[in-house]
Amino acid sequence: MKPMLMLVDDEKSIRETLKIILEKAGYRVMTAEDGFETLEYLNYNIVDLLITDLRMPGMNGIQLMERALSIDPFIETIFISAYADIKAAVKALKMGAFDYIEKSFSTDELLFTVEKAIERKRLIEENMDLRRRIDGEYSYEGIIGKSKKMQRLFHLVDRIARSKANILLTGESGVGKDVFAKLIHKKSSQDLDKFIPINCGAIPENLIESELFGHEKGAFTGATHMKKGKFELANNGTLFLDEIGELPLQMQVKFLRVLQEKQFYRVGSEESIQVDVRIIAATNKDLRVEIEEGRFREDLFYRLNVVNMEIPPLRERREDIPLLAERFLEEFSKEYNKDLKYIDVEAIGYLVEYDWKGNVRELRNIIERSVLFADFKAESLRKEHLPLEITGEINGDMKEENNHMSLKDYEKIIIENTLKRNHGNKTKAAEILGIRRQTLYNKIREYDIHT
Repeated sequence: MKPMLMLVDDEKSIRETLKIILEKAGYRVMTAEDGFETLEYLNYNIVDLLITDLRMPGMNGIQLMERALSIDPFIETIFISAYADIKAAVKALKMGAFDYIEKSFSTDELLFTVEKAIERKRLIEENMDLRRRIDGEYSYEGIIGKSKKMQRLFHLVDRIARSKANILLTGESGVGKDVFAKLIHKKSSQDLDKFIPINCGAIPENLIESELFGHEKGAFTGATHMKKGKFELANNGTLFLDEIGELPLQMQVKFLRVLQEKQFYRVGSEESIQVDVRIIAATNKDLRVEIEEGRFREDLFYRLNVVNMEIPPLRERREDIPLLAERFLEEFSKEYNKDLKYIDVEAIGYLVEYDWKGNVRELRNIIERSVLFADFKAESLRKEHLPLEITGEINGDMKEENNHMSLKDYEKIIIENTLKRNHGNKTKAAEILGIRRQTLYNKIREYDIHT
């Protein structure tokens, strides 16, 4: 997507001229006549580059830049200055502006400066992602991800969290859309106590309006008392609408009206209620297909899709699987009082190769199940602890008698086979098994293995 630029100047002729030049060069452009209008837009939208006059009534360019950076710390700024303002422009550079151009600039000078500002922004973002990977910062507020796709999402969260822009989280079931919604809210300036989730697919159609907007006592049969809806409860906070694609068309119209007017009516009431709510929606459906087939309103889609965050499936970020598996191993080892400290290489191989149609949720369930069935004395999670759907087969002597054998029996066979393949070399066998040599000796004695 082409970069979004915001032009700010109190002279309409300058705004319109610059808009024509920059749109012809392929940029998306919005205009504003002062800083207040600009900040209102920045609160709900993402802008890559701010081009603003230094001198403006009410709020000058430097003040605007400072407030814009408080909303989006990654926005770049170019100032337009008269000759008499050069000293102020230099001060702005020291405060973080990219550059300034004098009002007598040429078209080529403008486009060159804009291009360089966008390029610097891109390089900063790439360097931040690279630095995270080099520094091993694979856990971001509890979310695991060393892959490039996840690192880019982490950067996007940093950028959008403090704005009020509506966000649409897309991706397959189980990828963690709800986790990202909570993360965005946590890093925002919204009231941390006001993260209100609602699953649009889990509420009967005749109750959705009441759930979203609330109702007055006596509004319908069974309404024995006044009830606040999710919108009202989320005022000055975040409303998370999971499975937004399941919202009935009739409710989509009312929902869109609330987004546009920032007010609603409880069911059975004629008094409007004003709200300031940040909307995060999530879906595993392709809403563009839903629009084409008449099941989702296009105007609502564009209202929600101000920022789109597509959470990749686990099979597209396989390098994250070992990190996630180790995190879940630690969690469930504590929960089930096991002494599992790591996952051995062979088991990791199977986990990485599996396609994980249920994504992170499925991986978590598989690790929990494997930990549950692992021996209390085991120090590592191994292939034999994994369920058959992951490994695809049961090896060697385990095939015929698997219905009558315990995990200890399996473990004995694997140790015997490993020692046999390595001609009794215990050091090599321990290395292949992923355990310490002393642990192997203990197992040999425990199972009375003859070498």
